[in-house]
Parts: sequence; structure tokens; C-alpha cells
Amino acid sequence: MQKGITATPIASIDESNFKIKGQRILILWNRSYKNMGDELILLWTTRLLQKQGKDVVISAYNPKRIASFFSQFTDLKPITYLHEFPKGIRSFLKYFFTKRKNELEQYKNIDAIIIWWGEILTEESKNSYRYRNIALLPILKKLEHTPIYLMGGIQIPQKNSNLKLFKRLLSKTEHIYARDLESVENLKNFWYKNVSFFMDTSRFAYQRESIQKNCTKENKIALINLNKNWEKFFEDLLIECENLLSSWYTIKYVPISKWDNDTYNDIIFKEELEKKLLTHFETIDREENFKIFLEEVKNSNIIITSRLHFFLIASYLWVKTKVYPYQMKILKMKKIIQDYWILDQ
Repeated sequence: MQKGITATPIASIDESNFKIKGQRILILWNRSYKNMGDELILLWTTRLLQKQGKDVVISAYNPKRIASFFSQFTDLKPITYLHEFPKGIRSFLKYFFTKRKNELEQYKNIDAIIIWWGEILTEESKNSYRYRNIALLPILKKLEHTPIYLMGGIQIPQKNSNLKLFKRLLSKTEHIYARDLESVENLKNFWYKNVSFFMDTSRFAYQRESIQKNCTKENKIALINLNKNWEKFFEDLLIECENLLSSWYTIKYVPISKWDNDTYNDIIFKEELEKKLLTHFETIDREENFKIFLEEVKNSNIIITSRLHFFLIASYLWVKTKVYPYQMKILKMKKIIQDYWILDQ
């Protein structure tokens, strides 16, 4: 993308269109595997609510870690953090046989619920529809009087079991803020009309103007990332790295997801690439100081990734990006930016 600062309204966040009823708002963040995209969506959604004077309650897999990450953003007001409601046998035992069960009292004073998690409703993510409905169990008795809002990417399910759960959820939903136009159109055709486009909030989680570019032309830098869902593109990335190294690029690796299992640990692929290339990549951390991470992005010459939110950050900072899409959400968001983000030349 070329440098510019002007955008059409469809690709910006019109805060006046974000209308959530009530004072105490619960954000069901659901599963969280130290994923940058989830954290940035959550960050800006929280800011939007707090600017409207709302009290924010966040349900997450690891509330302590989220609170630690958010502590570097001094503009945030106090937030109530809860452990997510259990969705499996082991998590059920851990929840109800510890002090975590005392958090159920917090649900009694919830005025509205926001459900999101990236591509929140899709059969590309196993158990997506079941998870969203289980998360509502603590406030089951209040659902008749508690509005639900959905945010993110939404796909109409094909399986009958998911379709039943989807219809049940829609029957309780006040409004949907979808991050792509395809979701908006499909929902309206399906029968649900209270839906509108609302750009993925992760794109605006930081001030672009505050991120400085200070690298020299002689020092060419490439940031790369690979995850389990992109595993089939490993050989493609290997060739990309070989070409970059032969062109005297410095390659740095960005682990977007940093969980402790094979599925959500991007570091695994860094180590595999290093073995194949007989070299070592510097690891760029995104958690400890997010502004420094953004400066690393801004000062790179190219980013190669399959991660949607790495792509969004790069596009917002005008950094050239090559994307290997493993899910439809990446293609849909890429189209949104290409078709509706009008840049000054």
C-alpha cells in the first residue's frame, strides 16, 4: 500500500454506530491462546465502551495475563476480569472446585453481553457454535432481559446441529456488528436484519502517527510468521526466506500466538525454519512493550504472514505485506481494505 491518510467511511470506525444498551457490559472473549489479534480487538472494543461511560467486564481464559498486557495502556479505566465459564470436563472441575466459582456472582448485575472472538461463528473452527452458547449459561435466567451483541466475522452454518444453535443465539441477539460485508449480506438473506458493518477494531488499537520509521535503505528487514493452520505453506515460506537471505535481508520472526501446545505455538515453526536454513532469526516480542513491537513493524520492508491481524497492523502502518490465507476471514478482510480503503497518492 502507498502512503496516505484518507479513508472512506465504510473502512473507518464510526463510534456513533456502536450502541450497546446498559451500564455494565460483559465481553465474552472466550478461548484465548496468547493471540495478538484477540487482544487488540478486545483492547479497542474496551476503549469504545469506556468512552461511552460503560463499566467493562471481561471473561477470558487467562484473566491475569490479559490484565498484565493491558497494564501498559495507561488510558484504560479499571476493568473487571473473570475466568471464562468452563466448556470441558477438566475445566469444569478446575472452575467449580476452586475459588473461581465465586465469580458467578459477578454475572448477576450484567446489563448487556458482547460475544466475539475473531471469526466468532464459523464451522472452520470446531465447536464454535457450541462454545458460544455454553458461555451464556451463567446468565441463562437473565437472557430474556439481557441484550446480546455479536461482533466479528460470522458464517451461516451448514450442519443441522450448528444451525439450531445458531438460530437460538440469533433469537436472543439485539444487534450484530460484522467486520466484513459478506457476513452482513448473508445474515440479511438468512433472515436476520439487525446487522451492520463495523471494521475490525484491532486495526485502530494504537495511534499510527506515533509510530516512527527510522530504518535506513541499506538495512532491509523482513518479518515473518507461521502457524499450525498455515503448515501446508511451510515449503513456500522456506523458499521466500531463501530468496530474502540471498537478497541480503535480515529476517526476524514474530510469534503471534505463544501458547504451550503444538497447535498454538508459533515458535515451533521458527525452529524448523532455522534448522532448514542453518541460520538463526531474532524473535520479536509483541507483549512486553507493544509500541516497540509496532516500531519493528513500521521499520520493516516486508511482512510475510498468514495471520489476519498481523496483516491488518501492517496495512494500517503502510508496510508491504504478503499473506498466505488459511481461512476465509483473511480473504474477506483483504477485500475490505483493497475495495474500500481509499488512499491519497
